[in-house]
Amino acid sequence: MYVPNFDQNPTQKIGRPADASQQMRPVAERVYQKCKIMILVVDGVSLTTVASIMDPFMHANKILGRDRFDLERVSLLEQDPLTTAGIRLACEKPSNCVLAHGDVKNRPDFVMLACGQEVDKTSQKALQIFLRKLAATSVPFVALGAANAFAVTTGLIRADKCVAHWETIGLLRENFPAIDFLNVLFETCERGTSCAGELAALDFAIAFIENHCGSSIAQKIGSHFLLQSRRSGNALQLLNGSAMLCANGRIQKAIAMMVENIERPIGMDEIADELNISTRQLERIFARYGFDSPGRYFKELRLERARQLLEQSELSLAEVSLACGFESQNNFSKSFKKLFGVSPRDFRTPRGGLKYLRENIF
Repeated sequence: MYVPNFDQNPTQKIGRPADASQQMRPVAERVYQKCKIMILVVDGVSLTTVASIMDPFMHANKILGRDRFDLERVSLLEQDPLTTAGIRLACEKPSNCVLAHGDVKNRPDFVMLACGQEVDKTSQKALQIFLRKLAATSVPFVALGAANAFAVTTGLIRADKCVAHWETIGLLRENFPAIDFLNVLFETCERGTSCAGELAALDFAIAFIENHCGSSIAQKIGSHFLLQSRRSGNALQLLNGSAMLCANGRIQKAIAMMVENIERPIGMDEIADELNISTRQLERIFARYGFDSPGRYFKELRLERARQLLEQSELSLAEVSLACGFESQNNFSKSFKKLFGVSPRDFRTPRGGLKYLRENIF
């Protein structure tokens, strides 16, 4: 059994064997070891997340000509879960039939948690029971998307770092200030991995497969899914609805600096100095890849964070303004209305899954 311990470099072998004898074995030998993976699926999960985490393993089995990865879909309740696409996902058994105390023989090597942002009261109770059972075992896991919120609230994730989907980062940071919620694809701490979900699940699955089967198999899977390049775990997520991050290292570093300084904005000259280029060169790089000017992009990042906080938290307008680097509430309101077409006060109507998280999970 392998506990993934990703070093964020997709070109290197990743993972940490459970004992020294396995650590000495080359990938060519490990490829024949069967890995049993349990996937817990909860009502309201994104079909994209489920497909992204399952399909790479199925294709790996096809390439290898054998069931190297034994996938077992487990429903939280007795009924098969309904995805956001309106499709029921057939599962082999319900969660109350797995991870029984003392049943080591049937225990999986790895557990993947997949759920949506909206979970009803019955499912929420069952999920908490399952997570407590999981916490009592030594089985490593990955929490996908909204499952991270539940893993944190039940204490399954106790590390100081945790990945969350960018839409929920603001809410999670307000409710768990001791944890650094990361705006990246996936991160491994202790025995658990947190993943942003959606297509980031595909990146995690391929990295996991590379650890077990080698880079050749991982490259074939990437080619099958028409991936132009591999994304490591510390690659940034999308930061707002209009921004598509590119592979340019200087742009990624510049945006990472912006994200880390939303509350106390830094100047473009400071970012340029860190990159050893001039501010004019920084502007040209952003323009070359289809971005707005760095200054405007940074301001929209701050306003996007403000939108998240208005929708997800109980902070006052003044507190939101300061948390996003606006010293003047009047300037904040004008900028917000110019970008979103509505004032912050009028926008503040909780809705959808984020409203559910705020009212029921926290």
